[in-house]
Amino acid sequence: MPTMRIIVIGGTAAGPKAAARAKRLNQGAEVILMQKAPELSMASCGYPYYVSGGVSSRDHLLATPAGVVRDPLFFAGAKGVKALVNTEATAVDPKARTVTFRKAGGNPETLEYDKLILCTGSTPRIPPFPGVGLEGVFTLHSMSDADILRSVGAAAAGKHAVVAGGGLIGMETCEALAACGMKVTVVEKLPHILAFLDPDLSLLVESHARSRGVQVITGMGVAGFEGTDGRVSGVRLEDGRTLPCHLAVVALGVSPNVQLAREAGLTIGSTGGIAVDSHMRTSDPDIYAAGDCVEVVSRLTGEKTLAPYGDLANLEGRVAGENAALGDKAVFPGTIHSGICKVFDFAAGATG
Repeated sequence: MPTMRIIVIGGTAAGPKAAARAKRLNQGAEVILMQKAPELSMASCGYPYYVSGGVSSRDHLLATPAGVVRDPLFFAGAKGVKALVNTEATAVDPKARTVTFRKAGGNPETLEYDKLILCTGSTPRIPPFPGVGLEGVFTLHSMSDADILRSVGAAAAGKHAVVAGGGLIGMETCEALAACGMKVTVVEKLPHILAFLDPDLSLLVESHARSRGVQVITGMGVAGFEGTDGRVSGVRLEDGRTLPCHLAVVALGVSPNVQLAREAGLTIGSTGGIAVDSHMRTSDPDIYAAGDCVEVVSRLTGEKTLAPYGDLANLEGRVAGENAALGDKAVFPGTIHSGICKVFDFAAGATG
């Protein structure tokens, strides 16, 4: 092994930031970044605008401001990081300090590490609705999801879409599908969309969405999906109504992806995220974690909370990378839950 080997698992937001920071501060370390997907450092906040055509090319979601795509060659040349794409980490052995992984089509391989950083992100929250596996029921969580929705949306003008969930992703997806010329209905179980807003502000955004042709149903949950010949044809509501549709998007939030950490015996917090201290260190002193997979401290309440935001993932990754490289000096102070989204001509944000 080199003087130090740092392995980072996860290549969306926190992972690339952690890997680049660790290598910058410890040039003698070997830093390896593993990513299950074929893409690295995706600008996931731009997915809805890629679906709508506002972002003309998928490369714009994967490139630096100078237009250089952040692929393994970029990370090797510009960052000194060995990036492995299409590579899934399948197990972590904290006692042996090893990561077992599998490249696409390959056999399992194992690498030792000195420090490990878990940036395994989150997974879409998809309840076991009847019919949820029908063709035409989507999420918008990954680059591949965005590719599929962009392709479908481009040919769906005039057809009906139902978005289950009126949160940040749900409303941005609603705008994207409307921009494709679809007739969109948003279904939200809570009394108001964008629950992080005060009710009066939420109603302003709802009224604005309605003025743009969107139907909004609040105080009503989804009960299931109905289909014809294996393809979704309607969304059934809890009151028995069925909304006919050509496609449906489930946007009911995300859950921390902690499977790898749990199987490795790391402590999982009360919120369901990986438990970390202010240095982003887990219950194992040689393993750090950052991003959507962790729980952090609310600076307002002092309690643990989940805060799956891209800007926080980058900040957490920076702290984890620095501490893995140099020792526990950098601190992540917590979150005050700031969030913002665009809904047609409105920008809606809140903090606190």
